[in-house]
Amino acid sequence: MASPTPTKFSVADLLAKAKVFASRYAITFRKFWWIPAITVSLGLIVSFWNGIRVVPSYISTARMVISSQFQIEGTARVTEQGDFLGTQFALMLSEKVAQRARTRIHTQHPDWLHVNVALDVNQTPRTSFLVLRATGPEPLYTQAFLDAAIQEYMSMKREMRVDQSDSMTATLRNELILLEKETNDDEQELLLFREKNGFVQAQGNNAGEYLSQLERDLAGLKTNLNLLNTLNLDQNIEREQQISPTLTNAQGKAKGGGSPMSSTLDPSLSNNTYGPIIEYQREKQVIMELKQKHADALKSMRPANPKVLEIEEEIRSSENRMDNYRQQSVDVLKMRKQSLEYQIQNLQALIREWSAKATDLSQRLAEQDRIKLKLEHDKNQYDRIITTLHSVDVFKNVAQEPLTVVEGATPSISSKPSLAKSLFGGFATGLLAGLAILFLIDKTDDRIGSLVECRGNFQDYTVLGQIPRDDMEGDLSLLVPYDPRHALLEAFRALRSSILFTPVEGARPKALMVTSASPGEGKTAIAANLAATLAFSGAKTLLIDCNLTSGHLHELFETSPDIGLLNVLQQQTRWAEAVVQTNIDNLFLLPRGEALAYPAEHYFGAFLKEIYPDFDYIIFDSASILDNVDALSFAPIVDGVLFVIRFGQTSTAKAGRALDFLAARQVNVLGLICNDVA
Repeated sequence: MASPTPTKFSVADLLAKAKVFASRYAITFRKFWWIPAITVSLGLIVSFWNGIRVVPSYISTARMVISSQFQIEGTARVTEQGDFLGTQFALMLSEKVAQRARTRIHTQHPDWLHVNVALDVNQTPRTSFLVLRATGPEPLYTQAFLDAAIQEYMSMKREMRVDQSDSMTATLRNELILLEKETNDDEQELLLFREKNGFVQAQGNNAGEYLSQLERDLAGLKTNLNLLNTLNLDQNIEREQQISPTLTNAQGKAKGGGSPMSSTLDPSLSNNTYGPIIEYQREKQVIMELKQKHADALKSMRPANPKVLEIEEEIRSSENRMDNYRQQSVDVLKMRKQSLEYQIQNLQALIREWSAKATDLSQRLAEQDRIKLKLEHDKNQYDRIITTLHSVDVFKNVAQEPLTVVEGATPSISSKPSLAKSLFGGFATGLLAGLAILFLIDKTDDRIGSLVECRGNFQDYTVLGQIPRDDMEGDLSLLVPYDPRHALLEAFRALRSSILFTPVEGARPKALMVTSASPGEGKTAIAANLAATLAFSGAKTLLIDCNLTSGHLHELFETSPDIGLLNVLQQQTRWAEAVVQTNIDNLFLLPRGEALAYPAEHYFGAFLKEIYPDFDYIIFDSASILDNVDALSFAPIVDGVLFVIRFGQTSTAKAGRALDFLAARQVNVLGLICNDVA
């Protein structure tokens, strides 16, 4: 069984599709050739009519050159060329310029009649030249209109420049008056501020320096207070000795019997403040010396020796005094802590006071800077407006223009198109319209029209036969031996050979069903003539009308339809009693039989097994796949299916859908039979 298989995209596929499209389009063209003929004829008629009716027009041209950069008092003025050209084109083509041009012509030539003239402006590619083109029905008026339009455009540009200059001058003078008043007000405001606030800058600097000094002093006091709170008595005394030479000198003199100096590290403390600390240190030194003396005495004396005992008594006495001085020293350090805390509080209050003063001075300084900046800005603005006003006065009197006339309006020439060009355009338009209509017809009609198209759309199926159109009889009628329709007879013989010699595996199929996608595609006539052709060759052939709803093989063979396949499937009669001999040797017919409500198609397989050994070939004429479910029920049971495609009638989409249904039921589709081949 041939089954659809996915194919890879390739150049061969594209060529095949192109061949199918060309074949379809050629068939459509042969069938509807009269449509392009009509559209071409209409195009020629309309073109000829327009060609003889067209009113001749005349064209006059002029040229101008544009400079994107021109000088005004030594200052380069560069304009974006795209925006500039768009503005100039709009002005040239404006109705105001056209009206002024018509008025100028009427003034110069009052006897001329007004005619409509179209004006067009284009830029020559990659140049700065503009081409102005006027088109009108009267040559002299067209040339005069183009000249007048150019002159009026130039006049309007000059008027606009003068008007703009006057308007700008008035605006700038008003701004100068306002700026002069604002500058005077700023100077007066600055003067009053300085009289009221004095030298704010110097005051602010002094306040900042004094505030910085206070903050440094506060940081030093906080550091001393933290050290007093953190260190013990001996560590504090050691630190005082390192930073206070007064204390060190006082201790030395105390040891030497002198009096301490009156100056100390902290001015708030007197010499008496360091007295307990000095005495505490002195007693520590005395105790250390006595202990050393005691140790030396023990080396040569006994502990009970009176001298040793005397030294021990002196040590105890010194330790008592040292403890007393130690407590007094602790009190001294507490007094120092309190003094530092008072000093810190005082400095913090001073810092807050001077911070407020510094903030006020900063605000006044900012106000002064604001007044100065505003005064400077107003003066600069005043100077710029003075310069601009001078430039406007110069520009007002400058005669330079960005556009210059290079060539005035030329004499008008006729622009009537030739009749030959008009007819050629009509022919081309009509031909394209006709081909477009044929293309639409081809796209909306998917009926298969040629063998190339059939093979291109159904590449996975073999074409077994091509049945030509029966021009002699209209509808395809039954063949007879030695039929005068030689082409038709040979086509069925070729179909018979294709079936006989088709390569298959296993036993050669002999129970064949002929079907199609839709009714009216000729499957009944093909089934009957195929059976007749097989019988002509001497093969015992049974033709069965398997179209249980509308089969009409009995009409073709002029037999009775009362008893047939339906009665056999209902087991009302035996198949041998229902089969009839036709007037063709070796060809037997089993008609459809009387239509019943339940044909019992499930008995079809058993029926086929009964008749299979008695005939060489069994041909079934079935209903169409898409209109009757009986064909899909019987197709999987037979040996093979022959699918009929009728050129000019079978839809590609319907045929593809029917073949998909057969493939889904694993039906052995032997190939395609092309019917009604021209």
